[in-house]
Amino acid sequence: MTDSRHGRPSLRSSFVAFAIFLGAFYWLVVATYPSFFIFNPANDAWGLRQATLWLSLAGWTMIATVPAVALILHAMGKSKALRLLPFAALTWPISVVINQILLFIRDSVWYFDYLLLHPIFIATDLLLPILLMFLWWELREHHGKHEINMQQP
Repeated sequence: MTDSRHGRPSLRSSFVAFAIFLGAFYWLVVATYPSFFIFNPANDAWGLRQATLWLSLAGWTMIATVPAVALILHAMGKSKALRLLPFAALTWPISVVINQILLFIRDSVWYFDYLLLHPIFIATDLLLPILLMFLWWELREHHGKHEINMQQP
């Protein structure tokens, strides 16, 4: 996928490269800290927290996989896949916040110090979701304008 006018990689190939990096980055973090990401929600006796732990499992799996797939599909011309980005970007950080609140209710302690102890989680829990939301917003705006321009005679 190159821009034939200039012989350089096109924006589409940049999306594919970014998508591959994004998926690899997140899965490498999961592999580095498996106990943080891979757990059995049924091990928690509190039913409400079990539910949010299931949401967490779904959330990190989605943010580790869906954005890469959606961006590759977008690069292939299937822009409807971009609709998945906000759900994939926000489910994980929302589940982390809900879990932190429930832990505070149960233990009267905030556990946000993991962000300082393991700063890579600043990227996975804050920066990546913000980046994905920004990217979704920009692509949605661009795609919407492109659709309007294509419909004009």
